[in-house]
Amino acid sequence: MGISDVTFDTTGPVVDLSAQGLQKLEPSFTCSDETHTLILDRNHIMKLDHLERSQGLQQLSVVGNRLVRMMGVCRLTELRVLNLPNNSIGYIEGLRDLPHLEWLNLAGNNIKVR
Repeated sequence: MGISDVTFDTTGPVVDLSAQGLQKLEPSFTCSDETHTLILDRNHIMKLDHLERSQGLQQLSVVGNRLVRMMGVCRLTELRVLNLPNNSIGYIEGLRDLPHLEWLNLAGNNIKVR
């Protein structure tokens, strides 16, 4: 099930789509301009696609999903908080493009050293 299969409220300063059974974000996904925090915890998301239309995000939480890569976060250049614990991420990538990042959590992943 993708996010466009069901109607969610993606307006307001905090959008919380935790535990909705989401497997992916659809191409049409976008948060409102006033949204600064997106919470996607406890879903089944494998890839962070289609976040580029939510440029104003400052906090992103994707705890306990099935992420294997961090691709997609590099487009969120205003991010200050990135919370990605308890996924299956193997490599750290895309952080150089996040000049405002202040807090990062990758605990409980399978990080490999190259």
